[in-house]
Amino acid sequence: MAVQAVPPTHPATDVSTGPAAGGWQALASRQWRRLQARLRSTWRPLDVALLAPPHLPGEAAAIDTALDAFDAWADAHEGVHVAVQLSSRWLLCCATPEATSAAQARELAAQQWAHYFGIEPEQIAADWQLVELVHGEVKLVCAVPRALIAGLREVARERGLSLQAALPWWAEGLQRAWDTLQQDTPAATQPEGSLRQWAWSEPGLLTQAQAAVREGRWVLVRVWSEVVPDGVPGVPGEVADPALPLPELLHTLSPAADADAVGALAWTLNAEVAA
Repeated sequence: MAVQAVPPTHPATDVSTGPAAGGWQALASRQWRRLQARLRSTWRPLDVALLAPPHLPGEAAAIDTALDAFDAWADAHEGVHVAVQLSSRWLLCCATPEATSAAQARELAAQQWAHYFGIEPEQIAADWQLVELVHGEVKLVCAVPRALIAGLREVARERGLSLQAALPWWAEGLQRAWDTLQQDTPAATQPEGSLRQWAWSEPGLLTQAQAAVREGRWVLVRVWSEVVPDGVPGVPGEVADPALPLPELLHTLSPAADADAVGALAWTLNAEVAA
């Protein structure tokens, strides 16, 4: 099943069908279409990639533009179950290999974001919603603007969508790469300090992850994004996950995937979530 991409701008779509607008017949017809769409997607939620224009972290205008685009998409898909894959432009992400707990992982990530982006921990706590993955040697924290999550929920209520989760669009790729690394290249067979690196490209942005051998174990040591020309497939000379730009993604990403890490690195949207 193809992932459907919502670009940062989207023209209005007229999806009116059935009885003339107004009256109980039009309302009944709309509710019936919603029910049909929800039943079709109950076992296999649609996956929609929410793209983003270049913007400063948490910028309100970019969020409003994206929510307008998502609303236009939702207008044509009323009633469906959907998982939202987030462009890296929406996210702050940080690997925290030194962390010994989820709380410490958040603290270390907040320090990095303050240093590199000038976003103080108090602002992170107020305006961003965090999710952390502390599982074995993978310790990763991601943050998304609260306003974006709130807006997705509001659109869902208005359009009758059943939102399952939001997660980084590359989460499944990272899980797959990590599992393959553990199976095919045991750390015990590699020299101390050996590196492996993966990359996932979307229009104008490259997200990368790096693992290193430390004391006989593979450890996730870095996750970062950088601006690149469109169409860059990965990092030359390194192990790269074969990902296409977001509008052309052809793999399915489900928040209920088999891998525990994929499910953990997600913001649940069908229930209220604490910071």
